[in-house]
Amino acid sequence: LFSALTILVYQGALTLLAVQVQSMMTESMTAEMTAVGGLMLLGLAVSRLLEIRPIRVGSLLPGLAIAPLLVALQEPLGRWAASLLALFGR
Repeated sequence: LFSALTILVYQGALTLLAVQVQSMMTESMTAEMTAVGGLMLLGLAVSRLLEIRPIRVGSLLPGLAIAPLLVALQEPLGRWAASLLALFGR
């Protein structure tokens, strides 16, 4: 019974966090997160199911947060780079 309560709190907190983050996510951010998730599933298949090579899929977990952040930074950094190119005449 205690473990069920712990799981309820943990999954409830993750669900509330996901609802809050969803409003900030763009379509391209979601696509990149999906790509990282697909890569993790591929790593699991190679590591566990096919037993080809051991892959530590847990090492890829930060990518689920980093990929959308990089997409969010792409537009401002692209504008900055374009202004530098215009400034220096290239």
